[in-house]
Amino acid sequence: MRVFLALLSLAATTFAYQVTSPNSQEIWYSHGPVTVSWQRVDTDAEYFTMVLYNDKYQTLQTLAPKVDGKLGKTTIYPSGALPVGEGYQVNFVQDPSHLHNILAQSSAFKIQPSK
Repeated sequence: MRVFLALLSLAATTFAYQVTSPNSQEIWYSHGPVTVSWQRVDTDAEYFTMVLYNDKYQTLQTLAPKVDGKLGKTTIYPSGALPVGEGYQVNFVQDPSHLHNILAQSSAFKIQPSK
């Protein structure tokens, strides 16, 4: 029974949103625009909220409050400068009221000052 539950859990995580960009090889620039892309399956939530997160600073910044998951890609035009530093991730979360309910998370990437 435990093996079945472990396999079921693994299968559930295999078929969920996957952030394909940004990734660890990419650099964002503080004044954008920035592009985020992902893959999904039909059972994923139709909409999600996109959040910029940095574990070192424990900061969350909403990038887009209601993203249509079927798009597969969106470009964000930040209203102000994004914070410069390393270790940033883009989280897909349930909605603006549930910022810690993570549906998917990108690899860590850098944000550098705009050129």
